[in-house]
Amino acid sequence: MLPGNLSVETFLGRHWQKQALCMPAALARVRPAITRNELGWLATLADVESRLVFVERDGRRCRYRAETGPFEPEYLQALPKRDWTLLVHDVEKHLPAMRALFDHVPFIPDWRIGDLMVSFAAPGGGVGPHRDNYDVFLCQGIGVRNWCYTDDDVALDPAASDDLALLTEFAGSEYLETTAGDVLYLPPGVAHWGVAKRASMTYSIGMRAPQASDLSIALDQSTPCKDGFYRDPDLNVGEARPGYISKRSARRATALLGLPDQKQGDVAASLGHFATEAKDWLRPEDANTDEIEAMLFILQNGGYLRMHGMSQIAYDERNLYVNGRSTALSGDAVAMIEQLCRERKIFCDNSRAGNVASLLRWMLQNGAFEIPEKL
Repeated sequence: MLPGNLSVETFLGRHWQKQALCMPAALARVRPAITRNELGWLATLADVESRLVFVERDGRRCRYRAETGPFEPEYLQALPKRDWTLLVHDVEKHLPAMRALFDHVPFIPDWRIGDLMVSFAAPGGGVGPHRDNYDVFLCQGIGVRNWCYTDDDVALDPAASDDLALLTEFAGSEYLETTAGDVLYLPPGVAHWGVAKRASMTYSIGMRAPQASDLSIALDQSTPCKDGFYRDPDLNVGEARPGYISKRSARRATALLGLPDQKQGDVAASLGHFATEAKDWLRPEDANTDEIEAMLFILQNGGYLRMHGMSQIAYDERNLYVNGRSTALSGDAVAMIEQLCRERKIFCDNSRAGNVASLLRWMLQNGAFEIPEKL
């Protein structure tokens, strides 16, 4: 994804959590991609988080109004020709093939990646000026979009709808137009504002950034601390191993909580639980006893299992984390877990299945894998 001669080390040192970066033609094309109709279909489903944001123009001022899905197909088909945006969250969990877009940011630890949000905007559509508390890579698919953004402090808009945390309209210090294949990286807190010039699709790779309160709750931590967000401006490329939560991540989280170093192990566990916790409506179904035995039989006889599209997995030096739960990770299972995090499927011969059978059983009990239709 990085353009020209920009190295990963330079991007991390100069831009990551520091400075926005526009990357024209960073992608030859966004693949895999999704069509407007496929996105609309997702927005009709009850277990998919979706929103419509309408732009209502009053002279020179725009007001924004949001509606929450699921939506009736007839309603989506009757939308006007302009001034609206459809947003769908967690697209990669519903359509696992879309997870391949995360391969464009292999230099970011994948526990930090929150979701793939895809938006379709009719001409004039946008969600209004706002800021996010996390990093985001905005990948332009079809269409053209105008952006402005600024590092300046922009006040909240007191007249905005309660369900949209918008800023007052601002004149950005940076203006740009994105077309197919362009990527805009924005660090946390950068005020930005995008408007579709032509009907456009945007693929947003949004990061996950726990607040101190997210971690302290899991720690039963009663000592008050400033509720800031996790930050890693000193991120090192060596931390970006699939599924891995580094010791440096735990140290940063410990410092965020203002805790002593001897608490780092507990903080690491809290971080692992947060990083893999599934939203209630996205939690995979746990396998029952008969299904577990049948799936273990598949592995022990040369077959394979595929991770559930909604399943979240991570590990550190001590524990394996799956869907917000944890278990101890022994050294002889690390290679298998590394491969599983990288490929999201597992092959296991008889000997390996025997050595790690208890770990596999635990993973099956916690919804890690798809349950085959025919067992």
